[in-house]
Amino acid sequence: GMTARPRLLFVTGKLAEPALRRVLDDLAPRAGFEPHVAVLNITVAALMTTAWVARRLAVPEGTEKVILPGYCRGELDEVAAAAGVPVERGPKD
Repeated sequence: GMTARPRLLFVTGKLAEPALRRVLDDLAPRAGFEPHVAVLNITVAALMTTAWVARRLAVPEGTEKVILPGYCRGELDEVAAAAGVPVERGPKD
C-alpha cells in the first residue's frame, strides 16, 4: 500500500503563520510530506531562540522532524532533546 508521508512539524511565529501555511500547502504534496504547523506565542519568528522554543514546543505524536525558522538562534540540540526527534533549520525566508 501507500507508505505514510513523513510528518514534519514547522515552528513559526504569529506573523509568519499565514505565509508559511501557503508555502506548505503548495510544497507538501509535491515534496511528499505531511506538514504540521506549531505557532508559538511570539510575533516575529526571528526573535525565537532554541532555548525558548525548547521550553514551549509541544511535539505531536508521530512527528519525524521539527523544522525551526532559519533565523532561530542557538543550539539545535536543545530543541531535539526536548522534542525527542531530529531538528533542523529551515531556509532564512
